[in-house]
Amino acid sequence: MRAALIGTDGSFSVGTFAEPQPEPGCSLVTVSVAGLGPTDLMRAKGFFGPVGAPYVPAGEGLGHLADGRRVYFGHSKPPYGALAERTLVPDDEIWAAPPTLSDDQVVALAISGTGALLPLQEARIVPGESVLILGATGPVGQIGAQVARLLGAGRVVAAARNRPALEAMKARGDADAIVVLGQGDDENALKGAAAGGYDVVLDVIYGSPAEAAMRATRPGARMMSIGVQAGQTVSLSLRELVSRSHIGVGTGQRPAAERRAAFDRLMAMACEGNLKVNTRCYAFDDAAEAWAAQAGSPHGKIVIRF
Repeated sequence: MRAALIGTDGSFSVGTFAEPQPEPGCSLVTVSVAGLGPTDLMRAKGFFGPVGAPYVPAGEGLGHLADGRRVYFGHSKPPYGALAERTLVPDDEIWAAPPTLSDDQVVALAISGTGALLPLQEARIVPGESVLILGATGPVGQIGAQVARLLGAGRVVAAARNRPALEAMKARGDADAIVVLGQGDDENALKGAAAGGYDVVLDVIYGSPAEAAMRATRPGARMMSIGVQAGQTVSLSLRELVSRSHIGVGTGQRPAAERRAAFDRLMAMACEGNLKVNTRCYAFDDAAEAWAAQAGSPHGKIVIRF
């Protein structure tokens, strides 16, 4: 079957791969759409451990079961992934896809959406609180800004490096104010938009921007960090942390039932017209181009169609 492959050196190529075979507790899925995300690149680079024998990348997708049901899936059984004509998926990782949502929106709102929803739920936003989305123009940040509003945020500030994408978020009403990072003094720029301090920070990028964001919070603030695109460490004094919480949130390894509950809530929000994320769609023949685009920090979810 046609498939994309990651070699033992982390290289990406398109070719053929052996068909998956049925196994107890798993089902074969014929793939319609595969979604790419930062985790796929990190895995190929060995961030989660040595790269094993060639494997099919892409951690999530949408397709059909043998009986014709349209389903979303994540966590395919290695060495299979979503970037192949067929994949093998544990049954508890196969979830019904709403018929009213397009393939690309289901995939765009799934892993990225749970990455935003779960930490914001755990932050326990009090109605009217001020929420900063750090790294706002990627899929997680775009969804996070919308979810924060639905969970009761009174003021949402979006911060990232891409000014046009930030201005588009503000024009859509997803953000009340924007901060363009990387223009000099991030700390003062974030404080200038804080209106007295942030109560909750959804931090998708970590590193020095997260340090600046924490210094712009007010007592009682909760920073929920879920990504490391801007750096894997921060340096904050105890004084800067007093009366504040900084929590590293993981979502991908949580029990399937917990992730499915978040997925179902996101799908309901989207079906009600309350959630939407930008996507960039590629044909499978252009999968190498899509892989390179993901490495370039895209400002929309990258999906690949078969």
